[in-house]
Amino acid sequence: MVPGGRAEAFASAGLGAGPSWHAFAIDATGVAFSTSSTGVVGDQRLRIVPDARARLDHDLSWTPAEFHELTGEPSSLCPRGTLRRVVAELAADDLEASVGHEIEFVLVAPDGAALPAHDWTPYGAAGLLGQEDFVRDLIVDLGTAGVEVEQVHPEHARLQFEVSLAPADPVTAADRLVLARIVIGRVARRHGVRAALSPKPFADEAGCGAHQHISLRRGGAPLFSDGSGAAGMTADGEHAVAGILEALPELQGVLCGSVVSCLRTRRGQWAGAYACWGVENREAAVRLVRAETAGGAGRDANIEVKAVDPSANVYLATAAVLGAAARGIARRAELPPEVAVDPVECPPERRGARLASDQRTIVDRLDSSEALREILGDEIVDAVVAVRRYEVTRFPDHTPEFIAERFRLAWTV
Repeated sequence: MVPGGRAEAFASAGLGAGPSWHAFAIDATGVAFSTSSTGVVGDQRLRIVPDARARLDHDLSWTPAEFHELTGEPSSLCPRGTLRRVVAELAADDLEASVGHEIEFVLVAPDGAALPAHDWTPYGAAGLLGQEDFVRDLIVDLGTAGVEVEQVHPEHARLQFEVSLAPADPVTAADRLVLARIVIGRVARRHGVRAALSPKPFADEAGCGAHQHISLRRGGAPLFSDGSGAAGMTADGEHAVAGILEALPELQGVLCGSVVSCLRTRRGQWAGAYACWGVENREAAVRLVRAETAGGAGRDANIEVKAVDPSANVYLATAAVLGAAARGIARRAELPPEVAVDPVECPPERRGARLASDQRTIVDRLDSSEALREILGDEIVDAVVAVRRYEVTRFPDHTPEFIAERFRLAWTV
């Protein structure tokens, strides 16, 4: 936080940042040193992006920032810069993406304890009206910050809400997700509560997702509709979905790789536990949302990637999904048949690969992933792997109740 008069200095020279910033662990004590690129020696600069500045209230603004080397070159470890690079690579192939994010969170006491919710009904009006002042202030403050909200609704778990954000270009959409989480945290604090953004706030309740809705266009024409392929997709649309499904077991370490994530990646959690696709299939890893149900006139059909959860770095998660889609198009990956039922009702050969529920497997797959190293770069993959391995080593086989409680507020602001 700096006075407004100092903003220009942080846009040019930047804020000093140690390379170890890329390897802080979620237990708030550990640093997952891996290589010299994330060690204690050296310095980087965080430069704010003034054009993306958003107003939180009358005298406080927020803006994203990007990591740079002391030479002025962008850092290869910068998540936002990595997403910008992936978007530029799509543009070079005449591909344009729009992304819409969902945010799920649970209201808890300031110390993380469960709050009374005797009148809560999943997706019902009673719980919503019980938190009417919070929801109203949240919508107003998000509007003040320039974050376009499409809807807010109560979810399945007690005092769980979902906020759906309007689609935008991938970098802007990621910025707005980060900003929205800050606004949610500020509003919750004003109301004397906290917003738990954990993949599994309580072991015996529904988890929190951070689903991504993605639409792709080539030459201005949509890829997931107006075609002659499966469910109206174009050939490139089919290849894009196939590319995501093919890479999904390796993408887990970026999309949902925290020590808490495995508690959510299960059947019945709408977390896409099987690497399959289906039209409006909420248990499939990739749900195709048709144009006529995509949220408004003029909207393209989109795909919803279900595996993403709040522990993911949104810039890296978006870059990974878009990169996998682009690889699928380039390799003309073959789309498997649609799964039109709950995947567990299909023969094993039809339901797709079961996503791992063991964190060691998830980390090993990420570490050895040729696709992710091509999309994100070796340095980022090595840093993420180091952080995830730290979690495996430090918290190896604890009970779901311990893990859920220990990290309930780890991603809360």
